[in-house]
Amino acid sequence: MVFWHNYFKEPDQIKTMKSFLLSIFGLAIILLLWGCPKPYRKLNHHARFPVQPANLTDVNSPYDDYNSILPETHFGKQLIFSSNRLTDGGDFDLVGENFHVTWFMETGELRVDNSYYWQKTDYVAMLLHQVSWEGNEFGPYTIGFDTVIDGVQKRINILMYSTNNNVNTYHEEFVVHESEDGGATGIIHGPYVMNNLTNPYYQQYISFYGPAVTNIDLWEMNPNLFTQMYFSKNEDGTSDIYRIKIPDSLNFMQFLTDSVEYTREIVPELNSPSNDNCPFVNGNMMVFTSDRPGGYGGYDLYYSFFDGV
Repeated sequence: MVFWHNYFKEPDQIKTMKSFLLSIFGLAIILLLWGCPKPYRKLNHHARFPVQPANLTDVNSPYDDYNSILPETHFGKQLIFSSNRLTDGGDFDLVGENFHVTWFMETGELRVDNSYYWQKTDYVAMLLHQVSWEGNEFGPYTIGFDTVIDGVQKRINILMYSTNNNVNTYHEEFVVHESEDGGATGIIHGPYVMNNLTNPYYQQYISFYGPAVTNIDLWEMNPNLFTQMYFSKNEDGTSDIYRIKIPDSLNFMQFLTDSVEYTREIVPELNSPSNDNCPFVNGNMMVFTSDRPGGYGGYDLYYSFFDGV
């Protein structure tokens, strides 16, 4: 795994060029909006959640579909989730499905379907094809980012997941797609086992946090800024949320491939005597599920904001 050591080195000239291009892009957007007809410039709409949750009928199936990951939309992307549709209700596999969001300004309609996506997402099928399909695969987690490897600008997409292939307990694995053309073609690496998350207990649903990572958006992602990894740990029949602090001496890929058993800290602010599971972090907000008292019955979704303490 020595080749990982060359990842995530972004020269100053690349950063300067990115800043210049972003400035030009922002100016172009301002000029574009200024040239819009007057009524559209003054539209003031307010977003709100519907009273009842909506079924994603274009994505769901008669089988069990859950554990989804969609860090961003940008009009169209691929939603990756666990499903047993491919095995007619048997083992769970990871599935990629188009996810397209359109808002119609004239009518106020918000349409969510699987009609198309505008980004190059050929890499998704390549990543899923690389996953070993023995056993069950849950808790997908994806991030994508730009970096420089040996002087060449690259696009890196990582898919992480929990699996019980070939063993009786779950462990974390990941596969990597490395591309020079935004994901249309590229090289697949992996799957690799996250050896720092292997022991007799179930450890699943990893997610990452860093105070300097405001979101996991495609355009701003820098995984070297992650400082903590959150995950669920099932011990003695009860699931709780834990975290591991990422050493400053390691870059992100070195941490993923490291075999050191780091100290696992339970997070008392998040946990309860009941089951607390599936942490997902974006910026300073975490969403997780729990069957603690006070909910609507069974497992419910909860959220928490990190205030820096």
